[in-house]
Amino acid sequence: MSTRETSVKDEAVIKAMVATFAEAWNAKDAKHLAMLFAEDADFVDIIGRWFKGRTEIEQAHAQALASFLSDNHMTITDTQIKFLTPNVAVLHSTWETTGQKSPDGVNRIQDTGVLTAVTTCKENTWQIIAFHNTGTVPISE
Repeated sequence: MSTRETSVKDEAVIKAMVATFAEAWNAKDAKHLAMLFAEDADFVDIIGRWFKGRTEIEQAHAQALASFLSDNHMTITDTQIKFLTPNVAVLHSTWETTGQKSPDGVNRIQDTGVLTAVTTCKENTWQIIAFHNTGTVPISE
């Protein structure tokens, strides 16, 4: 198999991983979401909280998805992947959410953002090792 064929296959697997992230989010399944991450992964959420390790990532999402994100629905709108080595890739995905509530329960408008993740392939399995989520803020010219 050529390097290009491997990259195309791996790119499809990584894009599927991002789609699975959104599916788990929408199903409010923090355990399934967390399984996309390496055991020692880092996750920085949209408000700057830093979760270290799969267990913290799962716990934080379980709490948020059961409370102020309970009506939230995520759609991935684009994903771009850059391979740094055959076994390391950086991805950027844009997303949109609806049904977002602030922690005090007030409904908010649709949110958008960009997530960045570093992924690695070990023993033919891709996992996220670092993740950073950023909301987009409209700026008037």
